[in-house]
Amino acid sequence: MVEKMKSSPVKCEVSSVILWSRDIEKSIDLYSKLLGLPIEEKDNYGALHIFRLPNGLEIMIDSNGMDKIPVPQSAPPLFFMPADDIDKAAEYVQELGFEIIYGGIHRNHAVSFFNMRDEDFNVITICQSHK
Repeated sequence: MVEKMKSSPVKCEVSSVILWSRDIEKSIDLYSKLLGLPIEEKDNYGALHIFRLPNGLEIMIDSNGMDKIPVPQSAPPLFFMPADDIDKAAEYVQELGFEIIYGGIHRNHAVSFFNMRDEDFNVITICQSHK
């Protein structure tokens, strides 16, 4: 168990990840396919849609005010997702319309991974462990 150093009004947990979108309907469809989750109408709040992952984490697709924010030229990964077969994962995300960036698939003895981006430059790392 991790012990906190000092008291904080912020909880020591991550409950949601927010992905910005300029076209929420397109993003909802894209991430539904990526995550293998149905699009639940009860999770749609107009400019915001929530995907509830089996592990309790939420991925929020947020289009509120995004039309005024420019798309960045590059960005660090926001989070990573595991894959059992990195080559099949790379093929699948490209079929969905994600772009694999930052040098393609990187392979070493412990892991293989790639970074992908959507049209709004939300960057996600996909990683396969070789252990």
